[in-house]
Amino acid sequence: MQKYSLKISFLLSFLIISNMSFAQKYNLAAGLRWGGDFGLSISERIAKRWTLEQNINSEDENNYYSAFAIAKYHQPIVTSRFNWFYGGGPGMVRVKETPEYKEATSLSLLIQTGLEFTIKRVNLYAALEPYFYNTNSGARFKMHEVFAVKYVIIKRKSKWKQKMNKRFKWKKKKKKNTDSDIPWWKFWEKKK
Repeated sequence: MQKYSLKISFLLSFLIISNMSFAQKYNLAAGLRWGGDFGLSISERIAKRWTLEQNINSEDENNYYSAFAIAKYHQPIVTSRFNWFYGGGPGMVRVKETPEYKEATSLSLLIQTGLEFTIKRVNLYAALEPYFYNTNSGARFKMHEVFAVKYVIIKRKSKWKQKMNKRFKWKKKKKKNTDSDIPWWKFWEKKK
């Protein structure tokens, strides 16, 4: 019985600690993604644990181009650098003309879930992306396994570092104004 209670208490403490930490370690990241298609991806943090990702993709094999805006919710696993995410959003798919069907543009819906890992300024993620779109040839469903490598352009400041800076006052002291710092034309500000 003690064996199971120890496992349960460990699991509960693990879940509590992972829920207390922030999920993503960046405010803005951009890079390349590939899988069933190839494209560009830009992710921006919009709220605690939420990012907005914009993807532009192309696939020559099936002659289509797509663009999506995806809202993703991040759930940390152990630390904020390694997390699980899920989300979805609207997009547009443009299919080129082939002998089988005419050229068409349609609205689509994408759902995404996967794992994300950030180390230093490199963000890696692997995800599953099912999406639906409707063209002249009928409704279609596609499933992609996607891998992305992004460069973290703007890092998120660590809460721990902010607390330590406040506690130990490691901030640079502001230099007091002297008469030599004041421009000559602001004569009224100079001390007498």
